[in-house]
Amino acid sequence: MDHKVIIYTSDQCSKSQILKNYLDEWNVAYEERNVNENQQYLQELQDQGIYATPTVFIGEQIFQGLLVDRIKQELNI
Repeated sequence: MDHKVIIYTSDQCSKSQILKNYLDEWNVAYEERNVNENQQYLQELQDQGIYATPTVFIGEQIFQGLLVDRIKQELNI
């Protein structure tokens, strides 16, 4: 499965950093969208009824929170 990975993060969210560390360890290419740095990213989440970080989009799948095992499974790691 080769889907684009987008991770929405925020500065005050330690779980965002933990999840980014996992993705780096797994050598997964991803686009980071920090909601503190760009209000458009925050709006993108809110438009989908999401109000928490980290949130990961893998293709059409959405994972809210530090769901390491589920994300790993979706990435076939």
